[in-house]
This record gives sequence, structure tokens and C-alpha cells, in this order.
Amino acid sequence: MAEIGLQQGDLVTLSTAAGDGIARSIGELQVVPYDIPRKSIAAYYPECNGLIPLWHFAEGSKVPAAKSVPVRISRQAPLEYAGAEEIPISAA
Repeated sequence: MAEIGLQQGDLVTLSTAAGDGIARSIGELQVVPYDIPRKSIAAYYPECNGLIPLWHFAEGSKVPAAKSVPVRISRQAPLEYAGAEEIPISAA
């Protein structure tokens, strides 16, 4: 995380680097530190299944190869939430 300038709580978008011309990305993911190998990431499924190309599967079992999907990480701007005093309320 530190090597690429990310901190706990940062919001990122993951994009598949499959090279097949199909845009696959999932955003608003929150960075959480975890003890995994350097230059690796972890993500939940099915939430991140959209990053896996259909042709990317294990040869024998035909199971999606979710453990070896190359991705790009892009930082997102922090979300801004309106306070209750900023939300217009109408009594119709």
C-alpha cells in the first residue's frame, strides 16, 4: 500500500488488465491493510466477479481463475456527503 501511496480507508477503482479491449472495472472499494504478499491484492466475490474475463478459467476444471486476475488500481476522489441541513425537504 505504502509503495503506491495508498492508505487505509482510501477509495479505489480496480480495472482488469486483460488486454482484450473490454472495459471491466469496479469502483468505490475501500482500502484495508492485510498481511498478503507484496504486489498482491485481495477482494471478495461475487462482488468482484465483474473483473474476471469469461475466457479466464482453469483448463481442467473450467472454474473461473479468480486467483490470478491482473488489475490496475486507481485512487478515487473522496465521496462528499451532504449534511442534513443541505438536503431540501418539501412537504407536497
